[in-house]
Parts: sequence; C-alpha cells; structure tokens
Amino acid sequence: MADEDSTQITQDMPAVDQEPAARSPLEAQMAGESGGPGPEVVIGGAFVGGFVLAKLLKRLGGGD
Repeated sequence: MADEDSTQITQDMPAVDQEPAARSPLEAQMAGESGGPGPEVVIGGAFVGGFVLAKLLKRLGGGD
C-alpha cells in the first residue's frame, strides 16, 4: 500500500454560529430564570394529575 492511499483529505469546516455566553453572573441568572415554570409547579402538576387519574380509575373499576 502506498503512502498516498493511506492519507485522508480533510476540509475546513465553518464555525458554528452560537450565542455568546453570559458575561456576568447577573446575566446568567437572568437567562436561567426565563426558562419557564419552576420545578415546584411541574411536581405539583404531576401530583394533581396522578390524583385525578387514581380517582378516575377507582370510579371506572368500581372499587370501594
């Protein structure tokens, strides 16, 4: 096998456009707070959904 066969041609890839990282702790905190509801809301919603599902299954199943 010749040396020419074992070489691999590579191409330069363009840089990926990304938003610049937050420059200060305040900017990072503000960026994190705009992410939607907190975990308490999600956990509460899951609890209420599970409770409603249990009541529905109990009614459909004819349990005591």
